[in-house]
Amino acid sequence: MKSISSPLLLLLPLLLFLNGCISQYSVSESELTSYLSKEITYDKKQGNQMLGMEMRISDIKVKLGEKPDTMGVSATTHITINNPLKPFDAQLYAKFEAKPWYDVEKHSVYLHQLKLVELTTDNKKVEKLIQPLSPQLMHYLTQFLSTQPVYVLDTNDTKQALIAKMTKRIEVKPGEISLIFSD
Repeated sequence: MKSISSPLLLLLPLLLFLNGCISQYSVSESELTSYLSKEITYDKKQGNQMLGMEMRISDIKVKLGEKPDTMGVSATTHITINNPLKPFDAQLYAKFEAKPWYDVEKHSVYLHQLKLVELTTDNKKVEKLIQPLSPQLMHYLTQFLSTQPVYVLDTNDTKQALIAKMTKRIEVKPGEISLIFSD
């Protein structure tokens, strides 16, 4: 029976570690959903108590890879419109599609080419009133979501710091975003 030389035994853990590092790292839909739910808050007030609007986003969900290189984001938005003629409250359900991209310097995933796919409400009477507001709503949400990262690698965590240094780009696959270590 042959014995394995001790230099090879010393290299084995290093090779196993490097093999783990070389393989791509993935972020799942549930991780992105959890991150967005914790990190992104949107509470916009415009106008005053007589004439004004308030929007608050909650219940964010992520769907990856339904279309090539696309991230779907759905969210519930509570909207309150104050006006003397017809004030109302409603829940809006919005679904967006966007192209995620990786910012190498900030170690973050951002969205661009954000597109509103669907906008519905829990109050059918309000739906006709909301349609004219959808461009303004889309403007606020697009501006907000395109400037906030949807995922940031934690450089205080040793493993994620190493991954952050190695990641060059991302690839969207069904159910996950893969962080790719080569160009």
